Amino acid sequence: MTFTGSKPTKQQIPAEPSLSTQPSSDYNSKPADSSQDTAYSTVRPTASVDRQTDIVLRQAIAEDAEELLQVILDAYEPLRQLQIPFPAGYATLEMIQDNIAAHECYILIKQGRIAATVTLDRDHQPRLQELSSLPFIRWFAVGPDFKGQGYGAQLLNWLEQEIIAGKHGQPGVMLATATRHPWLAPMYERRGYYTFYDETHNGEHIVFMAKLLDPAQKLQSFIHTTTGGK
Repeated sequence: MTFTGSKPTKQQIPAEPSLSTQPSSDYNSKPADSSQDTAYSTVRPTASVDRQTDIVLRQAIAEDAEELLQVILDAYEPLRQLQIPFPAGYATLEMIQDNIAAHECYILIKQGRIAATVTLDRDHQPRLQELSSLPFIRWFAVGPDFKGQGYGAQLLNWLEQEIIAGKHGQPGVMLATATRHPWLAPMYERRGYYTFYDETHNGEHIVFMAKLLDPAQKLQSFIHTTTGGK
């Protein structure tokens, strides 16, 4: 998603939400970069493998594109039914291939099948930078055969702690979702995400949410604007 619109006005930011600590995996992360810049490393992280549960967490490669396309299209079927115009809901194989090549697309594999995916955006869109200096995640999806089994949460935990906080040394993360979606925003709130800004984009009401991963930092330091949040 590409965001456009006028630059928001700074306002008072509400009290910082309570933190949610997530468990780490056995992934051996690179040393964290102490810089607060959101420039990302081009070094591909080592996969996390749990042989007891037959789960692999790793960055997607070109050969994953066709299976990944089907996972995303199946997972985003509810958004198509609601006519929410998020690009992931109408993805093509070329879009998936471009996403793997241009961004950090991560997958959770269970028994040889892609169960869940999420992408760490590397576009540094000016519109997003106006809102926050935190890295931005998108295209989170769990395949219908794997819903309700905790695989999406496991992938997000790994991404937040081992990739965003560990590999990139970033203090938090942000995302955006549509308020018309019946369960996405509440799910992120349960994970410790906090709504800090909202706007109408292409006729859709969008909320921007952020989560602090480093308890030594303050979320307000990385948020540039707010409309009051929740």
